[in-house]
Amino acid sequence: MKTLFRILLMTIFTLANVNTLNAQWILQNSGVNATLSDVVMLDTVTAIAVGRNGSILETTNAGESWLDVSLPLSYGGQWNAISFFDSVNGVIVGDNGTVFTTPNRGKSWLWHYIPGGQKCLSALHVGPNSVYVGADSGWVYNTSDTGRTWTAEKISTWPIRSLFVYHGPTFIGVSKYALTPYSLCTQYVIPPPSWNEKILPNFQGLGSAAFDAEFCNGGGAGFIVGVQGDLRSAPTILRKSMFDTVWHEVSTGILRDGTLFNVSTPSANVIYVCGGNGMIYKSSNGGDTWLDQTVPTARNVNAIFFYDEKHGFAVGDSGLILYTSNGGLTGVGDWEGFPPTNFMLEQNYPNPFNPSTNISFNLPSRSFVSLKVFDVLGKEVASIVSEILSAGNYSRQWNAAGMPSGVYFYRLQAGSYIETKKLVLLR
Repeated sequence: MKTLFRILLMTIFTLANVNTLNAQWILQNSGVNATLSDVVMLDTVTAIAVGRNGSILETTNAGESWLDVSLPLSYGGQWNAISFFDSVNGVIVGDNGTVFTTPNRGKSWLWHYIPGGQKCLSALHVGPNSVYVGADSGWVYNTSDTGRTWTAEKISTWPIRSLFVYHGPTFIGVSKYALTPYSLCTQYVIPPPSWNEKILPNFQGLGSAAFDAEFCNGGGAGFIVGVQGDLRSAPTILRKSMFDTVWHEVSTGILRDGTLFNVSTPSANVIYVCGGNGMIYKSSNGGDTWLDQTVPTARNVNAIFFYDEKHGFAVGDSGLILYTSNGGLTGVGDWEGFPPTNFMLEQNYPNPFNPSTNISFNLPSRSFVSLKVFDVLGKEVASIVSEILSAGNYSRQWNAAGMPSGVYFYRLQAGSYIETKKLVLLR
């Protein structure tokens, strides 16, 4: 019996370590212990995260290093949200009515002030000069001249937790949406442009609340995330397609208890949600089904942002920052429920790199796989994979520590399929 118990413990320990080793959400060193509340990506390698203690962290190398750029602002309070209209124009908002805008990708910030010193919870940068700010008092503030003048309207008795717009083609302009814990307010384009508040029935029970919402990039459905607390803390996702008149709860397939805090919608098909106790779920079919992703933390994940379907950051409690360059695939046959139809070797990322890079490939069928790296003279310098793998999407890391800078080639051979690509080690 003791021997059997030891074997069982070793099996559990091994499986736990396999999951950690194969996790493609990479835990990064933020350099701070403060809770991070929001994050935005400006391209596949540049991101800005904000949080408590005035923290503003920036990376320009996919998170290999983070620089605290908060010092020039001399603000020690809590930043609650960040939003960028494009790669240069952005806004951050925090407690005590504090609002800062940037016209140059965060190289410099301009200070603004919301009257009454209200707690600003949400922000939406909708144009080069147009910004919306939501406060915990139910007020929404808007500027059309980058903060020189503001208009204000109280649209709810509840806090404005999220501000968002439709991201697809329109004919008469874009309506604005403001999410509270229990309702959704809409500012329609057709005059007069007043706000209309409707209660969300799914978030009316004891302990129930909505936290964030977003429409899919390029057009598609909208998603609202939160928790229903009547019987247990049940993660909840609502969806509204273009021709729907109401928001419908989707059958999530999420079996864990907890609260969903944030949603990111890089395309009409691919959606990510995050929440308490390290929850990150992904849908690859427009929200019909959701898969639990392997995440190397049990801390709360407060915000998630994807620049495209594969490159994303997530931030959370105690300085938590996670990064993925392959959509969070585990590399152990995680094909999102649908095996690939063709062999494919993807370009490594990052490239150039120092000292490690990720190489992803797809297998439509069970195959013996060889993935090797060669120098420019054709000499093999690394064997990354040499085994039989099931059909699926995979990602493997090559750590080139100790190798000289230069051009290398990596070759994938799976059955009769052979493909070679170039990568660059730059120190």
